[in-house]
Amino acid sequence: MDAVIRAHAARVWAADPLVGGQGELPGPGAGDLPLEARDAVGRTSVERIDPGSMRASWSPLVLHRLQARVAGRDPAGALGALLDRWLAGLHLDEPGQALTVSWPSRDTAPVRALAARNFAPVVAQAVRPLTAGSAAVPGVRRATAGDLETIARLYERLVAYDAQFGWVALRPSTPSRIREFLATEVLPTEWCWLAEPDGEAVGCVIVQPPAHSAWIARSANVAPLAYLSVLYVEPSARGRGVGALLTQVAHGHAAAQGVTAMMLHHALPNPLSTPFWVRRGYRPLFTQWVRHLGV
Repeated sequence: MDAVIRAHAARVWAADPLVGGQGELPGPGAGDLPLEARDAVGRTSVERIDPGSMRASWSPLVLHRLQARVAGRDPAGALGALLDRWLAGLHLDEPGQALTVSWPSRDTAPVRALAARNFAPVVAQAVRPLTAGSAAVPGVRRATAGDLETIARLYERLVAYDAQFGWVALRPSTPSRIREFLATEVLPTEWCWLAEPDGEAVGCVIVQPPAHSAWIARSANVAPLAYLSVLYVEPSARGRGVGALLTQVAHGHAAAQGVTAMMLHHALPNPLSTPFWVRRGYRPLFTQWVRHLGV
């Protein structure tokens, strides 16, 4: 196992030195199971998400996850054999399930194995180095507790828009969970701005500072890191540079606080996301490959 992991890490880091966490398999959690094939090792898990939780708006309710490390002369063959063993052992008797494998984006040698088994690239985990910039832009201001309803309205519209692309879901609990999340976590402890170019709020951006981003920071070999969790601009205001101004403010503020990189997730099927984030300087670090098992 150790030899496979070392060889896997060497191949991945040769392709992308910024990728973190490849020199080990994360410690097993409750219910995790080991999995092995020739030149491949992995760990599988199943997560069942409370449909009334905030997390349920951002994911299918039953997630089967494989964490894998592959080596040898045929990384795609090794990953394919591991995937086949995983798939053969699954009990798929619940609705709304999905299989997910997160893979370093620039380590392209193994990914044919995923595509051949009907996995599709659905979410990009992207990263951008930060440099000093402007944290103050006309028409963009820091949000306050009095803006909760305005931000909640924009946040709900973001979830509804992203739900078109197959991973996010607008659930009955979504409006109340968003308001609770904004009131208890975002507005008191995170960084949030509103865009009001003509005096009316048409967009928002929310950033988790490094103290709240440990859950994702370990996936990159850079620190300190902040996580841009929300960016939304109303359709009527798109194409006017509002999103660019919001990200400019978020980047400038984070850099002024000593943050060296920003990370985010975006939906690959969304025709707006990838071009927008590439223009903002982001590039993929991990790609989430997904196979849906029914609706």
